[in-house]
Amino acid sequence: MHAIIEIQNLSPQERAVIEAFLRSPDPVSQRGLMSRMRTAPSQSTMSRIMSGLIGRGLITKTGQTRGARFFLTPDARRVAADPRLRAPIPYDEARIASYVPNGTRWLPEESAGRMQAAVDRTDARCPTASTWVRAIAERFLIDLSWASSNLEGNTYDHLSTEILIKYGERASGRDLLETAMILNHKAAISAMIDGIDDVFPNAETARRRHVLMMRDLMDPSDLGTVRRNAIRISASSYRPTSDHVLLSLGLGDLLAKARLVEDPFEASFLLLAGISYLQAFGDGNKRMGRLLASEPLLRAGLPPLTFVGMDRTPYVLGLIEFYETGATGLLGEAVSFSYETTVHDYVHAMSGQRIPRAIEIRERDRLAGALGQVFRDRMPDDGIPGLVDALFDDLSEGDRSEIVRILSETAAHASPASAFLYGLTENDIQERNAANRHSRV
Repeated sequence: MHAIIEIQNLSPQERAVIEAFLRSPDPVSQRGLMSRMRTAPSQSTMSRIMSGLIGRGLITKTGQTRGARFFLTPDARRVAADPRLRAPIPYDEARIASYVPNGTRWLPEESAGRMQAAVDRTDARCPTASTWVRAIAERFLIDLSWASSNLEGNTYDHLSTEILIKYGERASGRDLLETAMILNHKAAISAMIDGIDDVFPNAETARRRHVLMMRDLMDPSDLGTVRRNAIRISASSYRPTSDHVLLSLGLGDLLAKARLVEDPFEASFLLLAGISYLQAFGDGNKRMGRLLASEPLLRAGLPPLTFVGMDRTPYVLGLIEFYETGATGLLGEAVSFSYETTVHDYVHAMSGQRIPRAIEIRERDRLAGALGQVFRDRMPDDGIPGLVDALFDDLSEGDRSEIVRILSETAAHASPASAFLYGLTENDIQERNAANRHSRV
């Protein structure tokens, strides 16, 4: 378990012991530690507490019996102290600058493996990015708008978010800030969906999306603007830089490197963690990280990272751990767990939909006539190209090849109930497809 999580889960007695350790810079005996406590427990209770803290990896013991000494592990001492009293941790320019696409890894191998396994278990097909995104667009808009806003403390529930996004109806009892936050997510996500076939986002794209994400929630002069002022990260000793040049270069460098990363899970994590670490904007940086994290996944025809099911505590603490130490284990665990919980739903949503090709709409009547002939004549797949050449000779070779694919796929998967579309009986469809399967054996 991670020290930053364990410290959050201390009992009052355990916390009192940890606070005594914070007042003891050197290794100390159990009796000496008890003398530093305002209200010390009994000797037996203290021994039990100490054993528990050792087991949880928060303290270390050296020596035996009366010569035993105890001290906080470095990680435990760092995260147990009040962040306002810790030594400030400055922005590390090398964190992003030294990242080598397809060489460096931020997403732990175990987390990446879990995300890939979640996709593999669904036996998902990989349509084109635009087809995939159009099929899941509405669900994605609602899920990410709700979950990302919820991580910011927004009290809209999932159903209220859906009603607001689909019908524009504001939930009663919610303030305008919460409503604007949801609608801003919708606008920024929609821009990402609309641009999925364009070039990978660069710094200018990110700035435009920040305008959409933070509209009416910041001073207009700060929208889409790389900041020049200093900011603080609550509950952390990390101090982001206020150097405008460093921030601008870091934002461009991060996005350029994410574009080159071949593993979409790693690219997604790089953007999530990197945008949050950089803090390039005056506000909304974690929202921007969550938004951009889905870009590589969608472009690869994979389910997006919506943050539905994300546990806020390990997510926030994982970011703090990354800010202060560069460690990504806790954040990787939180991300992969959330992804595992939603992948199946997105693949299922896709499997129930089919996005028609443009040529299917344009040639709908002639396609129906051709399918009718395929079924009536019990035509096998290898006869379809000749039929297409005869019936669609006015089309280009590329279009005729597409028509062959459409006829073959539609014929193979046609439901008997659809026979009336082609002036057929259900037996025509069943017998043709049975004969076609037999001809391929």
